[in-house]
Amino acid sequence: MAAVMTMTKEGWCLKTHRGSKFNKRSERRYFKLEGFNVAYFKKDTLADRTGKFDLRKVTEISACAGEDSDADLVLVLPGKRICVKFEADAEAWKTLMCSAAAQSAVAADLQAYHSEELHAAFSGTYAAQKGVSSASVLKYTSGASFLTSPRAETPKATAPKPAPAPEAVAPAARSLAPKSRDVEPEAVATTAAAEYATEAPAASPIPAEEAPAAPAASPRKEKKSPRKSKTKAAPAPAPEPAPVSSAASDEELEANRKEWYNFAMENKDLQMAKELYVGHEEEARVKALEAEAATGCAAAGDADLEAARVEWLEFHVKAGEYEDALQMCVDDKDYALVHDAQEANRGEWLAHSLASEDVYSAGNYAVTEEELAAVEDLKIKKELKAGNYGKAKKLAKTPAQHELVDASEEAARKVWLDYHTQAGEFKEAGKYTVSDGEAAALKAAEAAYHESERATTFEAALAAGKYEQAKKLASGEAELAQLDAKREADRKEWFNYSMDTGDFKNCYVYAISEEEEAAVKAAEEAYPEKCRVEWLTFYLAESDWKHARDLCVTEAEYADVDAKQAAQRKANIAAAKEAGDFKKAAKLAEADDEKDDVAQAEEAHTEKSRQDWLSYYIEVSDYSKAVGMCITPEEEAGVDEKFEAKRVAYVAEMCKQGKFHVAKQYALNEEEIAKCDEHEEAQQEASRLEWFDFYLCECKFDKAGELACTTEEFARVGAEESSFNEKCRLEWLSHHTAKGDYVSALGLVVSSEEQDELKSTMETYRVEHLKYYMEIKDYAKAKSTACTKEELAAIDEVAPPKTGWFGLF
Repeated sequence: MAAVMTMTKEGWCLKTHRGSKFNKRSERRYFKLEGFNVAYFKKDTLADRTGKFDLRKVTEISACAGEDSDADLVLVLPGKRICVKFEADAEAWKTLMCSAAAQSAVAADLQAYHSEELHAAFSGTYAAQKGVSSASVLKYTSGASFLTSPRAETPKATAPKPAPAPEAVAPAARSLAPKSRDVEPEAVATTAAAEYATEAPAASPIPAEEAPAAPAASPRKEKKSPRKSKTKAAPAPAPEPAPVSSAASDEELEANRKEWYNFAMENKDLQMAKELYVGHEEEARVKALEAEAATGCAAAGDADLEAARVEWLEFHVKAGEYEDALQMCVDDKDYALVHDAQEANRGEWLAHSLASEDVYSAGNYAVTEEELAAVEDLKIKKELKAGNYGKAKKLAKTPAQHELVDASEEAARKVWLDYHTQAGEFKEAGKYTVSDGEAAALKAAEAAYHESERATTFEAALAAGKYEQAKKLASGEAELAQLDAKREADRKEWFNYSMDTGDFKNCYVYAISEEEEAAVKAAEEAYPEKCRVEWLTFYLAESDWKHARDLCVTEAEYADVDAKQAAQRKANIAAAKEAGDFKKAAKLAEADDEKDDVAQAEEAHTEKSRQDWLSYYIEVSDYSKAVGMCITPEEEAGVDEKFEAKRVAYVAEMCKQGKFHVAKQYALNEEEIAKCDEHEEAQQEASRLEWFDFYLCECKFDKAGELACTTEEFARVGAEESSFNEKCRLEWLSHHTAKGDYVSALGLVVSSEEQDELKSTMETYRVEHLKYYMEIKDYAKAKSTACTKEELAAIDEVAPPKTGWFGLF
């Protein structure tokens, strides 16, 4: 019993595997019990934790039966059922677990293991122990989050934003000024209530319902249960301590105690309420508040917190974060929601693993008999797909599985039989025959295959001219006749080829009749003349006139050669003139008219070149070379005229670009220089006016004054500067007024109307702030804002009396 009373224990146990029956499948885990919390690991070094649960959440502990009969205990929790068999010290394990659980959860046959003394020790020692999740979370991946859908990446669910606790919101400043206001303006003292002058508010407050709520924290950054981090509404200001009075009466002390007691109950301050309660009625209220805090039930004032808990629960379920979702559960409905979502996700991954033929993953996801059977079928199909029929037969356990293996093996046999038959591997194909019909069909296919090979080889030998091989392969009179016809056709083809190429020796070999021999003799006699004509034609095409004449034998052939040679010479002269090679053209010319024609073409070419160079020198403004190309006074005068026009145009262009010093360099008389000066003065005046207008637009009045030259321009500068200063004064006056800066605004006032308007605005701000401070019950600031006796009296009527906490003691 001493070991049991330690309320901690460790040891190896067998447990069910993910909801399956214990007798069918179990796994060995190292269990560690510490108080109400039980965790189990893969190793006794407490590494690789695979699960955990809280004995306070156990709804039933009973003995095992049926398919779980080999186990010692069955523990039922919300969303989880665990069967456990202890390898050693089973009695101590049973006593610890049954005593830690509620007595109502222990079955009748195990009541002997429930110790009231030990249960009280658990409750006293581990009352504040933090609970752990009691749901079955399948750790299929090494990541922190649970598995998502295999078909598509599950986007992160949008984090719900629980409603924040209502808080008093300070008045927002108006955004009228160019910059935000940070400091409240000085008070506006009126003559009627100067003695009550206080600090005025900065701006009009915004209504309480329009005050922006503080944003909720993102659940992705800080994962805390809303139940564990309740945010209460901001309490009303605590009663101020009353001044210590040594002569305080019992009635005053009791009134002070009740006020503080009511304050503690209103703000759910359990510690203060326990210290201040008196009587059974107040004690009952304190115990009710304590029970509400212990059970975590959401009271009427916690409606927003309950809604936030539900939002967090739905968020974690949608994101696949089931461990965190279980922290949000408070009843069986919530646990069932998490369990159903987790189970649906497991089923989806199981279907995906089966579809992708991932046997290992599918085995991890399978739980039910049907799912395990589907995994076994997948194993068999994969072995059949790989051709491992022996392994598949060993895996097959049901008649349907054996039929599947036999059918797959028979289909594979037929496929291999057909393959070897089509490949001509008849010896291998014979290994796959199982009947006389298949053997006969295989023999017929083998005979047809050999006949096809013979016919194909015969055609190949015939096409290659291997007549002896073709004769050996020939079968029947038809193929022999085909062989003779092919041999005769080839002989005639070679006979004609030898005759065309002048190989008369072979021609006599291929000739088999007197007519063919006579044709060979006639062709042999005519062959030299045929070759002479062909070579003559070739030399004429190549313009080889010497060799062409050597082959001529008739006057007509000589005349033809001379005519073609003369035509070629004239074509060469024309090509030389076109290329400007007159020296070559003169060398080719033979007749006087040809020589004169070449000389005229050369003169025309020279004149055209001179004119082209003259135009070029004028274009590039090279006067000396342009004049050097002239041959008549008229041409020189034309050059002078063109150069003068170019000079005048250049001077005008330089003036247009503002390069007056360059323009004056090319000016030839005083008139042109004067025009350049006029252009320069006009451009400077235009620039002055442009800069003058620019400085006025930029409000740089000092620089604009430096450029002013006339009385009108000086007057314009003064008017623009006065207008700008007045505009700035009005803008700053508006800014300081909106900000509530009375002193700065008053320094900009220039008329009594503006001063009266400023005082009215500041008074409006003060009244609005006074009203706001009264609404939020900040009576200290309200008094500092009040300016009249009536306002101070109104504040005193609603302000709570000042009492002191220390006045009770």
